[in-house]
Amino acid sequence: MPESATLSAPEAYVLISLPKLDLRQTLKIGFMGLLAQGILRLETEDRTGLFRTRHIPHLRVADGVPTTLPPIASSLVRVVRATEPKGLMKDVVRKSLREYGNTLFGFVRDYVGPALAERGLAERRRVRLLGIFPTDRYERTPAGDIEKARLDNAMQEARTIPQFLDRDPAQVAALVAAAGSAILLVEELRPFSDQLSRALRGQDGGAYTFSDSGGFGDGGGFANSDFANFDFANFDFGSIDFSCFDGGAFDSFDAGFDAGGGDGGGGDGGSSGC
Repeated sequence: MPESATLSAPEAYVLISLPKLDLRQTLKIGFMGLLAQGILRLETEDRTGLFRTRHIPHLRVADGVPTTLPPIASSLVRVVRATEPKGLMKDVVRKSLREYGNTLFGFVRDYVGPALAERGLAERRRVRLLGIFPTDRYERTPAGDIEKARLDNAMQEARTIPQFLDRDPAQVAALVAAAGSAILLVEELRPFSDQLSRALRGQDGGAYTFSDSGGFGDGGGFANSDFANFDFANFDFGSIDFSCFDGGAFDSFDAGFDAGGGDGGGGDGGSSGC
């Protein structure tokens, strides 16, 4: 089974990006991954003003999430839960800064980096900035280099998904399965979110799943999965609501985080949620 089958979205992003990282992007991808899994939910409140409609994103923990989660997910859930019931992005950002430090480096140092190290894909090394200042950073191991190359190739192949959406849902599911959580890093797929979700669910409303044996079959919804033992090898890819990452909902979340959570921007439109 490919190692990426169990990598979370922030682990995949960090592994690909090492040794340099966009720390804010790493954290955003962490939240996005939990949205895709259904552990978090995003609701966008539209407030009509005199000159524009403000889209206010609210991030909340989904109902039924167990108390036992992997460390990365558990940490992010703790951040979001501390901002409830409102779950305003400005509060999520502020809590994240308190939890992980002003640069957000604590998220990688304390959670993502150790998770990759436990898999043997990265290790913490002592280096000197500018050849003078000693510091620690994570770098890929030889195994990590191999996995990065495999992920890069899987993501490149995933960019061909649009040509299969209307004619070969099984091929779409195979490409998504190969990329694992890194499918969320393929920005070119966002305009095709609705088609992608339909293709993965199947024309009859069933969902394509990827099994340990490498085969596909009709699977149940993500509601039947165990959050605490989340494993992309047995994940119902059809249950990913890719529409969460297209249009108003994704834009509100992304813009809200970048702006420190003020609002998601102007424009017209109704409320949406994931």
